[in-house]
Amino acid sequence: MPNILAIDTSNNQCSVALNRDGEIKSAVCTQVRQHAKRLLPMIEQILHENSQTLKALDAIAFVNGPGSFTGLRIGAGVAQGLAFGATLPVLALSTLAVMAQKARQQVAAQYFLVAMQAREDEVYFAIYQCSAVDMCLLGKEQVCAPAQITIAEEILQGNCCAVGDGWQQNPLLDKIAGKCTQQIVNCDADAISLSQLAQTRFGTGAALAPEFALPVYLKEQMDY
Repeated sequence: MPNILAIDTSNNQCSVALNRDGEIKSAVCTQVRQHAKRLLPMIEQILHENSQTLKALDAIAFVNGPGSFTGLRIGAGVAQGLAFGATLPVLALSTLAVMAQKARQQVAAQYFLVAMQAREDEVYFAIYQCSAVDMCLLGKEQVCAPAQITIAEEILQGNCCAVGDGWQQNPLLDKIAGKCTQQIVNCDADAISLSQLAQTRFGTGAALAPEFALPVYLKEQMDY
């Protein structure tokens, strides 16, 4: 299994994790919006405590969005800088995919319907199907008004889990979530779940050159 350093700066807290052959060590900064100040010291500490060097890693993984604009830029910048310095590839994973991965550690479901609060009364939304080792995106990730969300009836009639704080945004989403067999509201992305998913994605050839360590802003990619 690959050795991966994972960095998550997508929400108010930031976290890092070192995943070596499936054994994970992690650190979390619970102070709000301290990413720029705490991220590099946390990385240095976790590598030092586990006698690990950057050059001995196989890849650096980071969450590329959606999420905090400033946080995403910091995470991508640190991942890119470290990867360039150590000649490593990067793995850029969606916040929504990492949230789905975190949820699968808590409940057994076939589908994970991830909704995360956005600005202007919108939500970031995606449907992920659970495979043996991966979270497979069905369709596209999107940012939209809750009324624009459509979910196939066969998914709602299956074993599905509503994930994320976006489901609390309005009565329409509450109604959809009520059809799910399970619901997990507090499910922010974190470096542990990121590192687990990154190990799987590394094996599928998803690693990129460091210059592609960039944030993704869903709203800019949407076709209207």
